[in-house]
Amino acid sequence: MSYAAEAASIEARFEDQWGTTTPVEYDNVQYKPTPGTSYVKLEIHTGEGMRASLGETYLERSVGIISMNIFTAINTGTRTGRGLADSAAAVFRGWTTSAITCRTPTITRLGQVGEWFVTNVSVPFYRDETFS
Repeated sequence: MSYAAEAASIEARFEDQWGTTTPVEYDNVQYKPTPGTSYVKLEIHTGEGMRASLGETYLERSVGIISMNIFTAINTGTRTGRGLADSAAAVFRGWTTSAITCRTPTITRLGQVGEWFVTNVSVPFYRDETFS
């Protein structure tokens, strides 16, 4: 699975499960949030890969993090952001495909960023690909 296919698979999963919960901002796609309206920014961060020998074939394992920043209105408390974070974490919790395996999500309070209060959901994952 290529990096492009990895991103397509992760984004499709998020779109399918998240639906119309909030608007979604994607990397390198122009987005202007509506003030006071919650939204999520989905990012895929890839890390260092490794190669393991398996006889005549070998496995390449790439690691990464699916990051979802939940933006909510300032001065409205944290329940909305935490509720959306719970929902975002559930999208990838235990999700596995033939190539991608997601690990346990982590929710982190980032606090005020500009005009928004931000809660982050991070989901570590790895992707395996076998070559001959």
